[in-house]
Amino acid sequence: MIVRVLGSAAGGGVPQWNCACPNCRAAREGRAPRRSQSGLAVSADGERWLLLNCSPDIAGQIEAFEPLQPRETRGTPIAGMLLTDANVDHIGGLAVLRQSGAHCFAVRSSAVVREIACAQTAFAPFALPPHRWIDVRAGEPCAPAWPGDPIGSDLAVRAIPVPGTTPGYDGRREIEGAVLAYEISQPGGAATLLYAPVFAEVDEALADAVAAATIAVLDGTFYSDDELLAQDLMPKTARSLGHLPAGGADGTLARLGRSGARVIFTHVNNSNPMLDPRSAAHARMREAGAELAYDGMELVL
Repeated sequence: MIVRVLGSAAGGGVPQWNCACPNCRAAREGRAPRRSQSGLAVSADGERWLLLNCSPDIAGQIEAFEPLQPRETRGTPIAGMLLTDANVDHIGGLAVLRQSGAHCFAVRSSAVVREIACAQTAFAPFALPPHRWIDVRAGEPCAPAWPGDPIGSDLAVRAIPVPGTTPGYDGRREIEGAVLAYEISQPGGAATLLYAPVFAEVDEALADAVAAATIAVLDGTFYSDDELLAQDLMPKTARSLGHLPAGGADGTLARLGRSGARVIFTHVNNSNPMLDPRSAAHARMREAGAELAYDGMELVL
């Protein structure tokens, strides 16, 4: 299984257009890598690909990765998308892909995410033919949408509900199905990818999924609960935005310990000190055996 990190940042990317924090300045000045909004591409054979989330930066991410580019006058090797939540930084790229013509996308999400997304005019066409928007059932294997769907034949996918909220534009409701994680493997294979770029807590189901994974790509949005407040960037905490911080006595690093999985943090906000390799937060992350995703990172399972 081939995994490409298309983007590794939280909403707005790094640098963020309206921010001059230290991490954004470092990226602008070439002292740190630029990061687009988070998402993965996954394929069993390098020919047919699934997107795990579809950020507003998807057009540039496709141009940066030749296997996702069209191979004929009009077409795409992208077969469909798995959406973890309805945040704009994870579904906004659907509006970019609206000129899909006769191509058929199979979009999968929870029913909650589908309802929120399809209430927006730009995303509603993906629930209509020739596309299919499929509600996934937590804990059950995803079935193929149609012949040729890489899910079922080439890739086995299972959705896991994780603690979280609906987006701010939907009132941040704490309801089941607001956020999903996905386990992906090849049928009969032992290696498993876990993709969980958003979660508000590490509950038993998520902890078990991380323990069982070969590679776990996890929510690294914030390092501390108060970092936005401390940097005078926004009067909100990490938890109020639906994210468990990576650091602290009760953060992700402390709760997971050394799980045995290769832990890679993604969806990293521009405020996060883990982005600075000289910081204590970065050192703590590395001491725990974790690492940061970066745009263009490739993994093979």
